[in-house]
Amino acid sequence: MKSLYLDPSVPSACHEKAQPERRKTTWRWWKERIDRYRVVVSNLTIEEIEALQTAEKREAILSLISDFPVIEKTPSAQRLAKRYIRERIIPINAANDALHISLVATHSIDILLSWNFAHLVKPQVERKINAFNLTSGYPRIKIASPKDLMEEES
Repeated sequence: MKSLYLDPSVPSACHEKAQPERRKTTWRWWKERIDRYRVVVSNLTIEEIEALQTAEKREAILSLISDFPVIEKTPSAQRLAKRYIRERIIPINAANDALHISLVATHSIDILLSWNFAHLVKPQVERKINAFNLTSGYPRIKIASPKDLMEEES
């Protein structure tokens, strides 16, 4: 069974009124496909969700992920995130995105699931991350959206 890391954009999409298609796709993936994976979240994912202003939305999203194992930010993950930024794979203003990727790499998780198309879910980002990881002793990772995974599995 493949391991899968949820960044905050995925559980948040389940309660996203502004993007009904994304919400629908995420709920469908959640109900039909999530059990195909060993799902984990990180304390970073939880911190980002806890920063949401709306208490009702925040609690609803946190309840979705409450049963998943939580991986911790480690010094090695923080160092790797800084290297992704230094290598200009991830922009300096997206430090948390670099940290999400490095958590996946340092914990040997297979897939980073996200709706973040700005810095994460991009073929060129995945290529650069994997090229860097392979030359630096870290595993290859897949970066995908729930829609990508569902299309791939069909």
